[in-house]
Amino acid sequence: MKPLAAGQLEELRELLMRKRTELERMLPRPDQDAPDSEPDPIDVATAQSMLDDSTGLASHAEALLREVRRALEKIDAGTYGVSELSGEPIAFARLKSVPWARLTVEEESEREGRRR
Repeated sequence: MKPLAAGQLEELRELLMRKRTELERMLPRPDQDAPDSEPDPIDVATAQSMLDDSTGLASHAEALLREVRRALEKIDAGTYGVSELSGEPIAFARLKSVPWARLTVEEESEREGRRR
């Protein structure tokens, strides 16, 4: 398998940048947390319930955002598109599907098999 072409790399960079923006918008900003006045107790209970429901989603979004940022850093460093395990090139089709992938399809399948 050959390394990524410049056009492929740019396409993947754009995908990662769009995903980064999407994830950053999903996460709460510090200025959103400060209420202007004393909240109604029912509003507080509703907000807490919504927060409990979204905590798992926010944790997932934060973890994915870290992966996306890491992939963008690897593009800048010239180390993107190769397996962190073997150093083998990761297929463009896989990167297009999961642009933050760290392993080849085969390596990921083997890793998942060991988890079961």
